[in-house]
Parts: sequence; C-alpha cells; structure tokens
Amino acid sequence: MALSTDVNLPKTQQPVFPDRCVACGQEQPGNTMRVCTNAIGWWTITLWWFGPRFCVDVPACDGCRHTMLQQRWIRRVITWCLGIIGVVVAVSLLQWYRGPFKRWLALGVALTCMSPWFLWETVFPPVVDLTAYADTVDYEFQNADYAREFAALNNGKID
Repeated sequence: MALSTDVNLPKTQQPVFPDRCVACGQEQPGNTMRVCTNAIGWWTITLWWFGPRFCVDVPACDGCRHTMLQQRWIRRVITWCLGIIGVVVAVSLLQWYRGPFKRWLALGVALTCMSPWFLWETVFPPVVDLTAYADTVDYEFQNADYAREFAALNNGKID
C-alpha cells in the first residue's frame, strides 16, 4: 500500500528540502511549487473553523510542477463536489428532523459521503502534502526515500 511517509517539524522551523524534484527526483530542478494548508485542531471540528494558513515552497521540475498543480486542482474539485453531494444528501435525509443534533448529523452524513474519497487519498496520497497543527507541521511525502532525506536535513522525526 502506498501510504505517505510523514516527517514532523516545529512550525517555526524553516524546512530544508533536498535539492531534487519531490516527484521525479531530478537533481537541481530549478523551480518550486507552493504547497499550503490551514492549521487544524480541536476547534476545527468543534467550531467548524480552520486555523492560520501555512505555506512552503517545495522543489519541483517544470514538468512535475505542472502535473502536481493539475492533480491538486482535480483533487480539490473532487473534494468540493463530494462535499456538496454530502450536504445535499444530508439536507434531504434530515429535512424533517428537528432534534438538537441536526448540525452534527448533517456533518456525519456529509463525511460519510466523502469517506470513499478519504480512503482513496490515504491509499494514493499526493506527491507532497502538509498537515499543520498549532505548533507543528507534518510534511507528508509519497516517496519514503525523499522523506528520510528530508528528515535527516531537518533533524525531524518520521511518523
């Protein structure tokens, strides 16, 4: 199974990436791709609120950069479409429910509709991704060798 290899670093640490493309491994790619995320925590589920934005520039050759940008947009469109479908299903299922947990039930139905996509994203992760928390960031790499090299350059721990 092609799960990602995660490297955890403090949010305040400026990451150092190996000087090769994160996707194909080309030495000195000469270009970067910006990868961004919003911090998550207890407030994300409780308040339906995301934390501050966190961005990093990852080395990528021109060809891979184009491919990764295209894949990111496709993944984003699929996520939004499934989210909207989940909300429509939740609204149609819960339109007559007047109980106190309607908001949470709607969230549960929407997440259930999105769960096949979450499984797909876990089994076939993007080349590089981020998960930011209050004080740390998980750098998620599809290539385990790249992740180990990244961890060694940054004294990070592999999860």
